[in-house]
Amino acid sequence: MTQFSDIIIPVVVAVVLSVSASLVTARMAGPAQQAYIAALEARMRVVSADRDDALSQIAKLEARIVQLEAQVEMLQREATVKDHEVAKLYRRLDADEKRMIHDERRLPPNDAP
Repeated sequence: MTQFSDIIIPVVVAVVLSVSASLVTARMAGPAQQAYIAALEARMRVVSADRDDALSQIAKLEARIVQLEAQVEMLQREATVKDHEVAKLYRRLDADEKRMIHDERRLPPNDAP
């Protein structure tokens, strides 16, 4: 038995120390783990609330985007119409200037005193 006592005694001591260390760690770590879990759960509630707020904002923002896109399209159509009106007015102005130049050439000179 002396052959095994050199092996058994250190193994038994190691097992006793390991089990006692595990019990102490479990007893001490329990409250710390509970506090850590409570903190994680609180943070999760905050993140979930933020996520829910963001999801509700997404629907509102998508509706606003659709409205703004429609408004941009309307403004682009109006700008096109106004550009055509301006081009038409410039053509009329050019035609009137040409006609005035032509009419001035047909008038007799105004050199008389």
